[in-house]
Amino acid sequence: MDFRKILGILFIILGLIFVIYPVYSTEAVSWIAGICLIAFGFASIIDGFSVWSMLTHVSLLDILLGICAIILGLLFIYKIDALSFIVAYQFYLIAFVMIFVGIVGIAFGFGTISRLASVLILILGIIAVFCAFYSIAQPLYTAILVGICLILEGVTFLVSGIVDS
Repeated sequence: MDFRKILGILFIILGLIFVIYPVYSTEAVSWIAGICLIAFGFASIIDGFSVWSMLTHVSLLDILLGICAIILGLLFIYKIDALSFIVAYQFYLIAFVMIFVGIVGIAFGFGTISRLASVLILILGIIAVFCAFYSIAQPLYTAILVGICLILEGVTFLVSGIVDS
């Protein structure tokens, strides 16, 4: 069986799990992210102590990064919903970049089409801010949205694997 077909089937199954069980899937993502961050934190601390004598300032940064990663990992396990946290801040980052590009394009764009595109980018940036706010407020809808995206990607991989065979 082709790799794309297998990946498509796995994405569809994972997407259905996210859509059918959004609470459990968001908790699983939080646990996985938390465990990975804690493991990264410990590895970073060990790495920091291992090169302490050669690079003290870099070692100190490694140790501080490890401590921060462990704290964030514990927060993901016990307090924060990692999926909505990550998605929301990606929306915020994208939104502010789009708003900045839209304003710069309106101020310095040449021609009507360039300024019209900049206005559309600005509007999409404002919509992205609302999406970020909404994904923090309703993490279950974020899980359902991720599930739908996984299903669509799975269908795309499955179809591309069938067509290319």
